[in-house]
Amino acid sequence: MIIGIDIGGTSSKIGLVDQGRVIATKRIITTGHADEFAFADALAESVRELITENGQPATAIGIGAPNANQLTGIIEMAPNLPWKNDVPLAKMVEERTGIRSVLGNDANAAALGEWRYGAGQGLKDLLLVTLGTGVGSGFIVNGQLVLGSAGNAGELGHMTIVIDGRVCTCDRKGCLEAYVSIRGLRQTYLELDGDPEVLKGEGVHCIAVAAAAGDAAALQTFRHAARWLGVGLANAVAVTGPARVVLFGGISRSGDLLMLPLQERFQELLLNIYHGRVDLVTSALPDDDAAILGAAALTTM
Repeated sequence: MIIGIDIGGTSSKIGLVDQGRVIATKRIITTGHADEFAFADALAESVRELITENGQPATAIGIGAPNANQLTGIIEMAPNLPWKNDVPLAKMVEERTGIRSVLGNDANAAALGEWRYGAGQGLKDLLLVTLGTGVGSGFIVNGQLVLGSAGNAGELGHMTIVIDGRVCTCDRKGCLEAYVSIRGLRQTYLELDGDPEVLKGEGVHCIAVAAAAGDAAALQTFRHAARWLGVGLANAVAVTGPARVVLFGGISRSGDLLMLPLQERFQELLLNIYHGRVDLVTSALPDDDAAILGAAALTTM
């Protein structure tokens, strides 16, 4: 048995994994703790409870988190988490549970989960892109997860697509994340003179509902997102040549509103040698399972 943990900006999910199946889960809040040490205490307590309640020992713990560096086991100043300093979470959890713990980037973990259990099965080269609060990515190249020399390679969300464009959460300008994250789509909608009342809903679902009702600004918002994302994906394909690109996360569930214009833009922008050789699909796994399974898979690398 392996514990998989997905650290999110508002809540964190803990799952007990057996042979590629999530058999039991718990959830705790990520925010509201006194500091990172109190959070690690709460996380460890939930791990112990999950093990006790299911009567199954765990041999390892895998943790996926934003801005996590797998080579060091440290969350490095994640802008979407409560702690702005470096947090050595792998060591903190291992000390509190006595179980070997591995920390990795959450998008890398999701890529591993999709590769082993979802739409990436049987492939040697895969790109997974997470579309939500931020834009993350995980690259599988020749059957290996790409980490880079410093452990934090593959940040597609922080590829510059608009010179001197919007300010991103990383403090750089023009990043893909500034345009196709939840915040980015909501900003685009307002820039297109969309109705501010629409944005009283959560995330981008409110924009999708407005688009389905014929709201011109909402429809144009998804077309703009498809244009920017198409550029980023086509550029990534030119570098790593995946057989499949998988979109994961809340925005990817917008259906044809995003996928129809994105498929068109992506194919239009692909380097000609890749025409007809790269699939663009959405995740084959439920969000919760993919994140937990991927985190657990970090322990087997």
